[in-house]
Amino acid sequence: MWLPASPRGLLSYLVTLHVLRLGSADFRVVGPGHTLQVTVGQDVVLPCHLFPSMEARSLDIRWIRHQVSEIVHRYRNGEDLYGEQMEEYVGRTELVRDGLSSGRLDLRISGLRPSDDGQYVCTVRDGSSYGEATVDLEVSATGSVPQLSLEAYEDGGIRVVCRSAGWYPRPEVLWKDPDGEHLPSVSQRYSFDETGLFDTEDVIIVTDGNRDGKWSCVVRNSRLNQEQETSLHISAPFFHNARPWMVGVGVLLVLSVVLLGLGAYLWRRKVLQSRELEKRDAALAWRKFLLPHNPDVVTLDPNSAHPELVLSADGRSVRRGRARQDLPDTPERFDTWCCVLGQEGFREGRHCWGVEVKGEVGADFRVVGPGHTLQATVGQDVVLPCHLSPSVEARSLDIRWIRHSFSETVHRYQNGENLYGDQMEEYVGRTELVRDGLSSGRLNLRISALRPSDDGQYVCTVTDGASYGEAKLDLEVSATGSVPQLSLEGYEDGGIRVVCQSAGWYPLPEVLWKDPDGQHLPSVSQRHSSDERGLFDVKDVIIVTNGNRDGKWSCVVRSIRLNQEQETSLHISAPFFHNARPWMVGVGVLLVLSFVLLGLGAYLWRRKVLQSRELDVVTLDPNSAHSRTCPVSGWEKCEKGKSTAGPAQHP
Repeated sequence: MWLPASPRGLLSYLVTLHVLRLGSADFRVVGPGHTLQVTVGQDVVLPCHLFPSMEARSLDIRWIRHQVSEIVHRYRNGEDLYGEQMEEYVGRTELVRDGLSSGRLDLRISGLRPSDDGQYVCTVRDGSSYGEATVDLEVSATGSVPQLSLEAYEDGGIRVVCRSAGWYPRPEVLWKDPDGEHLPSVSQRYSFDETGLFDTEDVIIVTDGNRDGKWSCVVRNSRLNQEQETSLHISAPFFHNARPWMVGVGVLLVLSVVLLGLGAYLWRRKVLQSRELEKRDAALAWRKFLLPHNPDVVTLDPNSAHPELVLSADGRSVRRGRARQDLPDTPERFDTWCCVLGQEGFREGRHCWGVEVKGEVGADFRVVGPGHTLQATVGQDVVLPCHLSPSVEARSLDIRWIRHSFSETVHRYQNGENLYGDQMEEYVGRTELVRDGLSSGRLNLRISALRPSDDGQYVCTVTDGASYGEAKLDLEVSATGSVPQLSLEGYEDGGIRVVCQSAGWYPLPEVLWKDPDGQHLPSVSQRHSSDERGLFDVKDVIIVTNGNRDGKWSCVVRSIRLNQEQETSLHISAPFFHNARPWMVGVGVLLVLSFVLLGLGAYLWRRKVLQSRELDVVTLDPNSAHSRTCPVSGWEKCEKGKSTAGPAQHP
């Protein structure tokens, strides 16, 4: 057998021989033909199979990453071999053996991690036969809702930081101004946590102080086409504080109205005291209202009683009979509803009377409800269950679903037909009696596209001649609203006025504020309103006054009924609290003015001293002095004397 003489030639020969051997495989390994997309934490099955289908339990099956030494899982001759497995896959892989007999070589990986992202190779060897197929796996994760932080005043604007965690792959961060235009960031930072997920920190300087507006940070996963967004409304006063000269002018104005502010404080204190008194009076009135009342004595009017109602001789009580009585047809008599009027009327006050129930009245069946409260979400469909006991044919009965009274008909079905004449307007086109179960006594009602107004009690009533039965059920309709939006509206009462707004809730949600320690804070005002669909919008305000601490302040909007909540947080650094205390800035301005005046005085005094030092020293001539002038410690100085004696006369 001929072999090349040179080492390089020998290597080429062996490679060529190996390729020729690979080409002699009796099978072909086939992958999925498309990229698999899975979320971090989930399990995934990487598909791979032999073509044509054949028994694979005796083959050497190896799942690897980029090279043969990076073994994800190995199976040979009916056994899993873990000796060469990569450490990060230990305990997380399993070859799906159910399909081995038909040539399926699927690999299950549990608890996906970011490091699992990438390409896998399914290799199969059977003696001299070899085949492989590649599988691309994209592992992704959508991170947390971004948290915004006001960190400092910088370059005439406000430094706003957007932070979000738990993304894979590395996300894209976009800033939008109040007009929806993209803004460039001044810095971007990314880091990994211990699980390999990306944390991002992005910074902008908001400098447009002439406009109120909503500034938004959007973090986007381009692979999943998913994003998380948080917005913050910053009002003009915060931009003014980014310009120190404007702060000085504002402080001088504030100092001029200190007395007015003091008067306002005293007036407000008086108003709060009066409100406390009003609340106390209201509480006392409510307690009085809750005191038990004795039932009123009502005399019933026999001319208005339904024919099935039997009145007592004194007209003080009534019961329902088993058959209709032959009574005069008076205009005021109830014929459809089993009702009776009282002879006396009430114009005002609160009145009550007792009702004694003594069991079934002549019904050959019993109407049964679900026995528990139904819960559904706004926009969904719901089926209200109701059935007859014992089960009887119901297609010939008068079935009526109502709200609180018979005049509030939700749906009516009688003798095989739906009757819409009495139906409440808000249910038109949204109700359907489920007819499939009528033959077995099921009277279920389907309501589509639930609205907040559908919340409450329903009554399923059935009439069959003189027989009547009913069952009540409660329906709780709920909706979880939007992620709260925070707004910095201005400085107030020595702190920062922060507003939290959220929309689309039902029923009315609870709003909680938490300080950096997680303690709940009282709000200073709460407002809520309903939109055209009946969903609640909430607006809650606090005054953040703790200026000695940096920290995260959170607004939590919670649906107690669903036990679900939405939360948004905002980090406010100390410099913003300092501007909330005008007296501190005022003291600073006064100190600056004092230093300026002291400096000016020192400058003038020093100038005077220097000028005096520049004066020439002159020695006076005593022979020329006036007779009343005498020397004082030499003739450098002279003063006017008190006598006429003097030195000798000279020509």
